[in-house]
Amino acid sequence: MSEDLIGRADSLMRRGRSFVAGRVAPAVVDDGIPLLTEAVDLETLAPEPEDRTAEITAAVTAEVTERVTRDVTEQVTAEVTERVTAEVTERVTAEVTAEVTERVRAEVSAQVTEQVSRSVGSEVSENLLLRASDALDREFADLPSQVQLRIDEWCASTLPALVSIEMQAAFEAALGAALESAAGRIRSQATLDLREQIAAEIEKRSQAVLHATNPPSDQPDQPL
Repeated sequence: MSEDLIGRADSLMRRGRSFVAGRVAPAVVDDGIPLLTEAVDLETLAPEPEDRTAEITAAVTAEVTERVTRDVTEQVTAEVTERVTAEVTERVTAEVTAEVTERVRAEVSAQVTEQVSRSVGSEVSENLLLRASDALDREFADLPSQVQLRIDEWCASTLPALVSIEMQAAFEAALGAALESAAGRIRSQATLDLREQIAAEIEKRSQAVLHATNPPSDQPDQPL
């Protein structure tokens, strides 16, 4: 009796172990509700960004060109103005002042000499010479300061505009020459590139004409 019960219990335990070991996961039941990846197009949520490389490059290039041109023009204009001011001051002071002073002294001396030659007596001649000398000293005493004042006024009022005009003309001439040189190089490169492309296209079309003129035989090859 006891042996029969033990046998039955052992059989039940083996069945339970085989049932647990052989059990598989239940299949997914289609409940009709779409998944998130099926209902929403992920590409519409994150579209490809528009390629604006050419637009940004053109805008940056234009801005940099304008800024560099303005800065360089202002810097060069200031340097040229300063240098021209110094040169004009030195040249006018050295040349014009000396020339004008010498010419006026010569004219006054000639007039005094003529008056002395017409006068009678040495005393009158000496008085005329003294008066002429005093007049020259008096009238030309402030000449250097007046000349410098005129130079400063001209450099402040006329020179900047003149330098700006000349610099603009020089810049346009240099830019025109550079553009012409660049255009020449571009034309040469374009000619080379298009020549190769057109030659290839002509060759391809020529081959097409040859094939159309002499089509391959449609009959199967005969065995030798």
